[in-house]
Amino acid sequence: MEKHYTLLKAAELLGVTTQTIRNWDNSGKIRTVRTPGNQRRIPESEIARITGSFISSIIETENKPQRTIVEISKDSERIEENTEKTSKRDENQKETIINNTETYSEAIVKAPVIISKEKDKYLLMCKDTEVYDIEKSQILNESLLPGCILNKTKDFKQWMQTRYSTDTNFSAQRLIQHAFGTFDIEHAAYETGAFSLSDCYWLKKVNDNVSFNEITPYIHKEWDGTDAYGIQNDYIWGSLSNLFISGKLDKRWINAQELLKVNTFNEIEPYKLCSSLILDNTAKTHLTNEGLIIKNFTTPDVFYESMEQSGMVNKEDDSRNTAIDYFREDAIALFVIDYLTENNDRHPDDYGFLRDSNTGEHLRMAPYYNFDRIWSGHAISLPDIAWREYREYIHDLCTAAINVAKEFEYGTIIERRAVELLQNQGK
Repeated sequence: MEKHYTLLKAAELLGVTTQTIRNWDNSGKIRTVRTPGNQRRIPESEIARITGSFISSIIETENKPQRTIVEISKDSERIEENTEKTSKRDENQKETIINNTETYSEAIVKAPVIISKEKDKYLLMCKDTEVYDIEKSQILNESLLPGCILNKTKDFKQWMQTRYSTDTNFSAQRLIQHAFGTFDIEHAAYETGAFSLSDCYWLKKVNDNVSFNEITPYIHKEWDGTDAYGIQNDYIWGSLSNLFISGKLDKRWINAQELLKVNTFNEIEPYKLCSSLILDNTAKTHLTNEGLIIKNFTTPDVFYESMEQSGMVNKEDDSRNTAIDYFREDAIALFVIDYLTENNDRHPDDYGFLRDSNTGEHLRMAPYYNFDRIWSGHAISLPDIAWREYREYIHDLCTAAINVAKEFEYGTIIERRAVELLQNQGK
């Protein structure tokens, strides 16, 4: 007789939340059966179909991580490992990390750096230029160095932390769990080179001859789950660079040109408003059945560096003032759009610079993106410097917004907030 798992146990084995399994059941992506009390039970064959017969696990040794195989037992609900040394550690990880947001956040903070645990030494690269010796904490190229490291507002470890997906980005959680068999973000970062499709930074082993063009997902197919040991771990939802998308919402690169924000639909409104106001500095977007697609605005020659990563603001500073100093009307327009759409979650990692990946030059403000918290019922006041230096420009934007408000589903909010700004005028 086939074994059946509870919702909680199935979620643990699959590395997802119980709500995800409910959604899969409702949409027909997973087969469940019901108990006499109408409780869901998931057949073992469904667990095997989704995960495959085996998942991989990492063993940390004194020299370098080694690979072992973890089998999902068909005779019991416990996970058996073929290496006694790591069984207790992996069992604890399964119990405490999967579906535990607090523990996940703590793991992120502790994630980098594993150099002390690795035999191999790494360099931080920008394309094919060595910019930082991680082991020696030595700058090798100032022009291409991450701004916060150069300006000493963050060290390498802190900068790496800004790159990781945090809290509830389930695509990243699933990718690590499915690809490596355990939630080991440290190993995942070094195994994959810490690539991202928003910049050209990556980690290369010292004396390794591999080049940027040989392995960058800008040019080649996204990572499919094949690790350096030749073990294939198919992952149907994501890609290598998906590990390095900051933010809480579930999102993933579906190819080198398109970022999908899963089940995000209302966010299209701010982008449409920008278009109606003829604000050109905006990411290109469109909707699909799965959510919002944002077109990649970076290339192998132009990468994105957030204000947080730039090192141009300190914790006690209002990064919006710095943005206005650098970007002038472009920054003002972004903060006005935030006000009109009640986006109350604009952080310094949501806007910043486009930089030349060959020279390190700061080119201009990056296109507007990430309007996660619109129609929140609360609008963030514009900084005083905006009113002192750009009062007329703000007035023109608000007047234009009132004229087009009727075109939008939430037009009454846009109009009301625009009128507020015109009346307050920085008072």
